[in-house]
Amino acid sequence: MTRPDTALESSSATEPDTALEEADPAMPLHLACPNCGATDLVTDAGSRFCEECGYALAEPVTGEEEPAATDAPRACVSCGGTEIDAEGYCTDCGDLQPRRRDRMEVDLRVVAGISDRGLRHHRNEDSMALRPAVTPDGRTVVVAVVCDGVSSSERPDEASAAAVSAAARLLLTGVAGGEVGGDVGDEGGGGGGGGVGGVPGGRLGAEALTAQAVRTADEAVAALSRDSDHGNPPACTFVSALVGAEGGVTVGWLGDSRAYWLDADGGSRQLTRDDAEEGSHAIEAWLGDDSGAPEPHVLSFDPPGPGVVLVCSDGLWNYVDAASDLAALALPQAATEPMAAAARLVRTALDAGGHDNITAVLVPYPVPASAEPAA
Repeated sequence: MTRPDTALESSSATEPDTALEEADPAMPLHLACPNCGATDLVTDAGSRFCEECGYALAEPVTGEEEPAATDAPRACVSCGGTEIDAEGYCTDCGDLQPRRRDRMEVDLRVVAGISDRGLRHHRNEDSMALRPAVTPDGRTVVVAVVCDGVSSSERPDEASAAAVSAAARLLLTGVAGGEVGGDVGDEGGGGGGGGVGGVPGGRLGAEALTAQAVRTADEAVAALSRDSDHGNPPACTFVSALVGAEGGVTVGWLGDSRAYWLDADGGSRQLTRDDAEEGSHAIEAWLGDDSGAPEPHVLSFDPPGPGVVLVCSDGLWNYVDAASDLAALALPQAATEPMAAAARLVRTALDAGGHDNITAVLVPYPVPASAEPAA
């Protein structure tokens, strides 16, 4: 991918014939804590912390988190040894281990994602942030953000990491504060009017909140340029999705990272439109100090039935572009095992050449409803 002024680069299957398994909207939302691994964690409108370790449930999960003390020692990718020194070398065989950002995996059951360095790049300049949150009236909304650093800009990995964290925090805070709520077709009702930005709840709230998240991410990336010494300030693309339990899907984007709707009934479609000429990787909009504060693209989509939302970087869609082909790869597994389906998508890109960083996040729809607060 290139930017027109600085030439910066960022990093046929048949329709599935197996019916997509519909999630039960009444099923309690049980999650594993990403910090300590507690498996009986239940989120609800009154609980924002893991009762076992105190981890803030509104904090997005990126895959860069340090492992908890209770986690099993990391095994060497070459020999299986568990003694890794401070420099990242196995003390048994001497091989250097992959850096944490080389392969980031997050499995929160209702949303899962993988970000992989690929086979050609020396570092992973993609980032992702994801987490479900609960509205004050008990609805569950999944937040997913993917950003792709512009490789020839300065510190593109830091740019994408700053962008996903800033945007996801704002989206999660907005969901918990009542900015997003209401059923499909509810124009501004349901969620209350408090929280971030004072926008109304409901679908219009989701769109306004998404636009604000893009602007907040832009500011976070622009702030990195204060420490920059070169002519190409940090830059990245952006795509986010808000996937609601009883509402629809709201996506926002700049650049050529994409969101797709995937279903087993022939209705799969690309939800975003690249900020680039067709067939070109020269992006016309991005986040960063020299972005010119472009207007975010925001779109709301009412799914016709069960399916999966895919949020990804161009490292995936460069190899599998058509929504129907992505659906053939991901479904029906993504409906119940989004992590395994994300791994299959990433493996497909790696097997096809893996020339870029690859990120794929999958959110099954409808999202299971939140559990009731414990007595």
